[in-house]
Amino acid sequence: MSDVPVEDSPTRFYLVNFEDYLRPKLPNKCQPLQRFEQPNGRTTNLYRNLKRLKVLRWYNSASKRFEQLPLPKFLGFLRARNDDGLCKRKTGFEIYCEMASIHGFHIFVGAKTWQRILWWLLICNAVLLSFILVIMSLSMSKETPTIRFIDSKMKPTAEVPFPAVTICGLNTISMKGLQNWELVEKVTKGNASWLELLEDSALPICPQIRICEWDNRMVNCLDKLQPIWTLDQRLCCTFNYNQQLFSSHLGVCFVLKSNDTDLQSSKSAGFEVLIHEAHEMPNGATPRILVPRGSEAHIMLRPYVNRFTTNMEGLSPQKRDCYFPTERRLVPSDISSAYNQVNCLAQCRSENMFKACGCAPPKSPLEKSWPICELKQMQCVIDFDHDEIIGGEQKNCDCLPPCEFNRYEFQSDIRFIKGMINTSIVSTSNQEVRLRVYYDSAIAEELLLDVYENWLTFIGTFGGITGLFMGCSFVSVFELIFFSCVRPTCNWLTRQQILWRRRRIQRVGNTEARSLGPAN
Repeated sequence: MSDVPVEDSPTRFYLVNFEDYLRPKLPNKCQPLQRFEQPNGRTTNLYRNLKRLKVLRWYNSASKRFEQLPLPKFLGFLRARNDDGLCKRKTGFEIYCEMASIHGFHIFVGAKTWQRILWWLLICNAVLLSFILVIMSLSMSKETPTIRFIDSKMKPTAEVPFPAVTICGLNTISMKGLQNWELVEKVTKGNASWLELLEDSALPICPQIRICEWDNRMVNCLDKLQPIWTLDQRLCCTFNYNQQLFSSHLGVCFVLKSNDTDLQSSKSAGFEVLIHEAHEMPNGATPRILVPRGSEAHIMLRPYVNRFTTNMEGLSPQKRDCYFPTERRLVPSDISSAYNQVNCLAQCRSENMFKACGCAPPKSPLEKSWPICELKQMQCVIDFDHDEIIGGEQKNCDCLPPCEFNRYEFQSDIRFIKGMINTSIVSTSNQEVRLRVYYDSAIAEELLLDVYENWLTFIGTFGGITGLFMGCSFVSVFELIFFSCVRPTCNWLTRQQILWRRRRIQRVGNTEARSLGPAN
């Protein structure tokens, strides 16, 4: 069967009047936005009842009256448009609302007036709430700028400085000192000073320590012992004061044996063991434990290390509420250069006493130029301490806690050693005291002081609050900057360029017309 060629259908021509197509629409043919035809269907009973009760009429009339209310000029953008956007040029605000990523702004395009006003009120409330929460977050960060938290990594005790162990006697006055007739004669004549009376009548403790072993290595540490005067004017013997010794968990061992007649005659004789930081002067509030004579005591330490991060260096002492180790200068003669709150309070007490009495008590932190109080000035010192306790004058000393310090908690195990035999120690006299101070664990807990609110956390807080209430982000900020600054500037520059080209064309046309001259 041969193929019969099919004739091609004739080409159809469509006549289009481009002039009518490009002609803008007439204003009376503009259709309002979002105007939908009502579907032809069955009406519900509720709709018929509302129509019968004229509720819908009241609603329509009220909405029309509400739309006819005059709005201020600055709220003119809330007035709804009655065209589809082809007859009139869209404003920059409407273009921004169509493209903005912030929640609710697209409602301003194509919505009724009351809908625009409602959404504008909701947006203003969201902005106001987010602003209030951001201000509250900033105020909280200023009131509590630092936070203490436990580090997940535990620190070995071998890296923690060993505390100072201070041993004091219960009897602070020696009978031998009181039997010194030269001292008694000076006191009766009024020639003895307060400092001489303290030094001559004090009971020395360091000679009563017979054995000292450090870190259980059979290393004699008697040369590391030194006498020290506490802030309550007691002569004691201390180990590791103003030094930097480290120990794993073996610690230090002491054997004390007193031959003093005062201790032998007293049934309650014994020693007080004070545990404190190496650069802290012991006072009446230092943690201590009583070790009676004829006993063996084990003091088990648990250190806690407090450190600070580099983020705190940018804060002032009033905001971080603490001082760095070398931030505040203390008296260098009797106190270590490292800052300590106890040492600061002691120095403040000496300064206030010097201002009140003209002197400072002996064995207290003082400057070289300050005189030492005599016995006749003792009543002034006593009255000053009484007024200080009642008035609380040390509140004005500005002695903040240190940002970096070590805290030691301890437990004790004491038992009597009468009748016991020790191979390393031959004597079993009831005047003997055996003391061992060591860490109870090989791991210490480290606490860090860090800034609670910095620029990074503030960005997260600000973004979370604004994102929760408005859905705002960095993209929204860039959009706002673009539509409020960049786009108007570009439009203005474009208009200026067009006007410049028009003026140039006019000038060129005028010059050509002059060059050609008048036509014949």
